Amino acid sequence: MKYKAKKSFGQHFLKDLNVASKIVDALQVSKGENVLEVGPGKGVLTQYLIEKEIQLKVIEADRDMISLLNNTFPQLG
Repeated sequence: MKYKAKKSFGQHFLKDLNVASKIVDALQVSKGENVLEVGPGKGVLTQYLIEKEIQLKVIEADRDMISLLNNTFPQLG
């Protein structure tokens, strides 16, 4: 299923995996640290945050994205 940005949510999706990886690498977080990702969208940053072995929680308002995130990252449940 293709997901489109919704203007009502002001969504803009990060698509460049290289940029996403660099953003997460620049974060100064330690293993086990609590991190909150607000508006993860399709989970481009999420996939790299999960690799950091942190206590990750995500908040998403778009029900379509919640479904996608639950299917893609069941460990967030």
